[in-house]
Amino acid sequence: MADNTGIAQWFGLNRPNFILDPLKDASFYAPRSKINISAIVEGLQVNLVTERPPKRFFWGVYGGGKTHTILHISNQLQSMLDIYPVYIECPSVPKKSTFLDLYHDGIMASLGQDYVVELFKNLIDSMGTVRFEELFSEVKNLLGDEELSRAVTSLLGARSEKELAFWRYISGVSVSQRDLAELNQTQALVDSTPSRLATVLIIIGKVVKKIYNKTLTLIIDEIDRLKVISDDYGISTYEEAFRRLVDDNQKDVAILMSCSAVNFRALPDIFGGGEFGPVLSRIGTQNLLEIPEISPEDVDIFINAIIRKTVSKEVAEERVEELKTQIDEELKVDLYPFTTEAIEALKGTLRGIMTPREITQRMTDAAGKAYLMKKRAISSDIIT
Repeated sequence: MADNTGIAQWFGLNRPNFILDPLKDASFYAPRSKINISAIVEGLQVNLVTERPPKRFFWGVYGGGKTHTILHISNQLQSMLDIYPVYIECPSVPKKSTFLDLYHDGIMASLGQDYVVELFKNLIDSMGTVRFEELFSEVKNLLGDEELSRAVTSLLGARSEKELAFWRYISGVSVSQRDLAELNQTQALVDSTPSRLATVLIIIGKVVKKIYNKTLTLIIDEIDRLKVISDDYGISTYEEAFRRLVDDNQKDVAILMSCSAVNFRALPDIFGGGEFGPVLSRIGTQNLLEIPEISPEDVDIFINAIIRKTVSKEVAEERVEELKTQIDEELKVDLYPFTTEAIEALKGTLRGIMTPREITQRMTDAAGKAYLMKKRAISSDIIT
């Protein structure tokens, strides 16, 4: 029985398939004529150095490479500027979902209890005072929010139980009256308005800048999952929170969103009105970036780049020399383990579906079939 380790060794691959992992392969990007990575990165840099955290909305067909694109851009930015990127995969939500679901299950879960609690403890340490009222006054001056400042100040000398209560409070979970009293609160955040939850995220960004001198960058992916929301009230909560987060006057958190859609009419209802609606109009039409299918003229470039990324050139050279008299089709080092004819046959099967996901899956399927047949090269007859 064939196994994944075997197929990698068989073809000289550095992985068992040709499929890109957006997180692990964030430093790699195959050139695409319709996506100007340099221009996008430059625009984000301009926003960051002028202390206007960028807000961008990436959209396009399913499988078009939005996640990989946005993570590649984030990877480049992180190497150039002081940002703290947090990748958030939008959770699956019910039809009557509210923004609290994304806030708790997505954003706060991705930030993590350890990071958030430590962030605010470091803020307290940076104040250099141990008197509650003095500390509260300094925290309030920085955060500009009395209620949250009281909760943060309660962390002074706190034991693990209170730290847990603070995390439950700030992450949007129901908190007992006793714990609320310990945190000097009268209402749990779970009962707050969407704009209030957005404000808490903005305050976290402000503290990240203060303590670590980095711009908190929230990368919210798979937003198309919110399309299931059919409840008018639920839709209004997302709209209210996103309006607050992407507003041009919001200076503490960068927001990069990604959504699968063939056009603006196919977006979730929270983006009602498309580019002219209350959310996307605040981002600005110039910052609504389409990630389209791969252009036909780019398919060969894309396939070649994937092969170079995945196949050992040393192994390819050995195999081409070994097999050149054993196979009727043309073998080139730059295309191994595929023959030239196999690549042409593979392109013919796409039938207009020119997305990175579709191309790499078909390359992987062909490699799997050739391996099971114990063929050292992928010829055109294997492509279906």
